[in-house]
Amino acid sequence: MTNLKTTLLLAFVVSFTFSCSEKTSNQQEETQEMNDSESTAAKETMPAASVSFSNQETTAIINSYLDLKDQLVATDGEKASAAAKSLLSVLENSETKTKESMKTAVQQIADSTDPEIQRTAFDLVSQQILIVAKREVLTEGKLYKQYCPMAKNNTGAFWLSSSEDIRNPYFGDKMLKCGSVEEEI
Repeated sequence: MTNLKTTLLLAFVVSFTFSCSEKTSNQQEETQEMNDSESTAAKETMPAASVSFSNQETTAIINSYLDLKDQLVATDGEKASAAAKSLLSVLENSETKTKESMKTAVQQIADSTDPEIQRTAFDLVSQQILIVAKREVLTEGKLYKQYCPMAKNNTGAFWLSSSEDIRNPYFGDKMLKCGSVEEEI
């Protein structure tokens, strides 16, 4: 009888250990899959959802800005540089009053392929874009002012997005979902 109890106890311990180890393995696989999908989401550059304003120039400026933001989310310095060149072209051909400081910051992004340099300049661009977006009537789509308290060495920074989902351009895949929606425009 003692042998039977020992055998049953041993079988139970082995079964329990195997079950726990299988759960841990499954949890690790699920966590890895979630991390992989977040990283893939940050790397895949999906075209920005288009927004429209009562002024066509504002529409072109904001949509070019959204493309730039998406390239920074993807941490793709070359594509961010190309998107900044496109935004700069739109700004140069625009009669909309834009501050020279925004053009200078966009030029800094265009002149670099280093995402960290681009992200530093992006903060000033975002500040100016918010002014542009708020002075016109949004006729199609939505814009969200999103904020990350950890951007700019924990001083915080915001950006505009056409999606309520947080995709942080200041950190990209390092901290893709860091931030919150502050305002709907």
